[in-house]
Amino acid sequence: MALRIEALGRHHRPLLKGFQNQHASLVEYLQRYALRHAEKDLLARTFLALDEVGDERRVAGYFSLATVSVERASLATVPALDRLPRFPVPGVLLARLAVDERAQGQGLGRYLFEEALGLTLQLARTGPVSFRLFVTDALDEPAERFYARFGLVRLADEHPCRMVLDLQGLLTASQGSPTE
Repeated sequence: MALRIEALGRHHRPLLKGFQNQHASLVEYLQRYALRHAEKDLLARTFLALDEVGDERRVAGYFSLATVSVERASLATVPALDRLPRFPVPGVLLARLAVDERAQGQGLGRYLFEEALGLTLQLARTGPVSFRLFVTDALDEPAERFYARFGLVRLADEHPCRMVLDLQGLLTASQGSPTE
């Protein structure tokens, strides 16, 4: 699979129709709302994993990122956040992550997650705003298990359930030790 990550644009429209996933809501979002949310409503930005074989391109998967605030009281299961002030904690929301049925089982979900987290960490290090959390909503138990492997902690008992990752450790580790 020869993959390339690209931000969704109007020129991708013909490719969206071929995307297939067992969750109809993920297919519908990509085909009907993702472009509008990026260009007109400014709600989320979607990135496509394009599989290129010869002259043929198809969407192998995608993820969408947006901003989010999480109520401080809901973060009681994350002890590292206990010392934060009692107001909403800002973060980046992995609003959607989906892999085409034909590409599932090949590690693409992990690749997309790592790309999304990488973009988030890049923004946290060099962007004009600060935030502490990487957040997602797991649709079902398999999604919850998937995100838990990356260290995300569940905040609710029913699905979809909100899950969070405290970015402080990743950001501190990536800065390394200061040199004099």
